[in-house]
Amino acid sequence: MKLWKLLILITLPAWLALAGGCAVISENECQAGLWYERGIEDGARGRSQATVYQIAQKCHEYGVRTDTESWLRGYEEGVEQFCTPENGFVVGRRGHNYEGVCTGPTADLFLVNYERGLAVYQAEQQYAALERQYYEAEREIARIEHALEETESKDEAKSLRSQRRSLLREMRHLEAEMMRFGGFGAFNPTLFY
Repeated sequence: MKLWKLLILITLPAWLALAGGCAVISENECQAGLWYERGIEDGARGRSQATVYQIAQKCHEYGVRTDTESWLRGYEEGVEQFCTPENGFVVGRRGHNYEGVCTGPTADLFLVNYERGLAVYQAEQQYAALERQYYEAEREIARIEHALEETESKDEAKSLRSQRRSLLREMRHLEAEMMRFGGFGAFNPTLFY
């Protein structure tokens, strides 16, 4: 048995158990029975085929039988819509997980673009974290400046000035780090394509 099939067989039950806690379908949706349409929707969102088992389990609780064949026909159509190179970039850029649903010739192109989009997303998240640290240091310096105006103790003033110097060094370091992403206040996503 191929390794990827073995991994699916091992991880699918655990994944279903974890995902089973969230409502994948409402009772009204089960009653409506728009299985083909639901399959298109789930496929176009890049959900795995395991979704149909979750739907069937939930609908069974409501006493409704799932038309799995109709769902699978719709799902295949939806996956074709999902597995485009352009959508791969969009999915990655939004930081969404990819469940490995693409197959055939489009799978490689989708994955390459997904990884490019994900790299941009991750870089943007790193940049945002640096920017938050910078503004926190800036606020702390303002607090220290105010404390320096209020203090009458030479020892306390010396300690506050030392803290201010340390924060200013940290801000210079953060500015240098942000330059890797396009500059301070100017995240440039094209650097990561």
